[in-house]
Amino acid sequence: MKNLLSAGAIAVAMLSVSAGAQAQSSDELAEIRSQLRSLMQRVDKLEQENTTLSAENATLKTQAESLKADTQGLRKDAATAAADVAKVKAADWTSRIAFKGDLRYRYEFTSDETTTAAGVQAVADRYRDRLRARLVMDAKVADDLTVGLGIASGENGDPRSSNQTLTGVFNRKAFDLDLAYFDWKFASFGNLIVGKMKQPFFKPSQSVYFDADVNPEGVAVALNRGRWFGSAYGYFVNEISGAENTRTADTMLYGGQVGYKLPLGKSNLTLAAMYYDLAAGKGRAPFFAGNANGNTVVGGVLLNDYRVLDLAAEYTTTLGSWPLLVWADLAQNQAPDDLDEAFSGGVIIGKASNPGSFEFGIGYYSVEADAVFAQVFESDFANGVTDTDGLVLRAGYALQRNWTLNATYFLNDRNMDVPNMAGATDVDFDRLQLDLNLKF
Repeated sequence: MKNLLSAGAIAVAMLSVSAGAQAQSSDELAEIRSQLRSLMQRVDKLEQENTTLSAENATLKTQAESLKADTQGLRKDAATAAADVAKVKAADWTSRIAFKGDLRYRYEFTSDETTTAAGVQAVADRYRDRLRARLVMDAKVADDLTVGLGIASGENGDPRSSNQTLTGVFNRKAFDLDLAYFDWKFASFGNLIVGKMKQPFFKPSQSVYFDADVNPEGVAVALNRGRWFGSAYGYFVNEISGAENTRTADTMLYGGQVGYKLPLGKSNLTLAAMYYDLAAGKGRAPFFAGNANGNTVVGGVLLNDYRVLDLAAEYTTTLGSWPLLVWADLAQNQAPDDLDEAFSGGVIIGKASNPGSFEFGIGYYSVEADAVFAQVFESDFANGVTDTDGLVLRAGYALQRNWTLNATYFLNDRNMDVPNMAGATDVDFDRLQLDLNLKF
């Protein structure tokens, strides 16, 4: 371009000179030459500016392409980061939720020799198959707060059993709310538990004074500091409403426990003392399905208060290569003057946990009519009533991990002290249970 402009300028100048050479003076020629030099300078300046603009344009284009590539990279990184955040959030959520449960299939034979007032056996021998299914979700809401929700099978909401008999022409079986609580760890040594909860206190193995299926409802504090442990609780048994001039105090169960774990070489001894008081229960009928379960009643209501002191011990050791557990549990109701004591104890050798492992156990139980509050008494022993004694034989075999076969045989006597309607005492009650247990 510069050469073209130069040639054009020279041609114009030559033509101008040729056309008017004789008419122009030397001064005019000098002025033309000056204008030509000025024009050439302007052409040079424009060429330099054009070169500079071309270079800047190339630089801007390069920068634009780089910015475009960077933007695409940032978008990709942002998408990857968002996906990673979503994964972290999902992983965090799933890590805070835990499910567990169990399924049990049971064959059960029952023989009850209880007789009517006419001296006739009240019920025939019974054979039945039963299912128990339970599912629990634990959600860690915060580092120090857990929420528990659980459902379980059962019949008519029975608080002492989640068994469901196979009957009803294949009808649908019910699931009930079994657990609903929050557990706040307010200190390194203590938890506050509120709602429908698992039992927060220690019980020796195979004790019958508080059925393992009973999930009490109310408020509890569980404590654990070193070798010491304990609990305190206030549970709602019946909420009462009525007219202003009626007795409307709610029936409650208040209690507490303190215990100590004592290591003895390779063995361990656990000792615990618990006391509970059934408040506003005397003179009332705080019964499930209207059944006092062996407690003394007059006119359909409780004759006594229940202020029960429970002393328990459990010793674990080994016998050769076999685990060995020895336990004892004593209870006395401080309110009545008679029929107020209970004793139980037993031995378990082995543990059905690892595949191919066995366990065997035997326990003896003697529970007078008013020794414990019968609404929480073990439902399988003597058909769930007090005023009973007898043996329980147990065996277990682990087919696989979390999969066991269990057999339990109850040889019990009912109406140990208080005659039945026919005036009989020491009425035989036998029960055989064969269980297939699976945990997950």
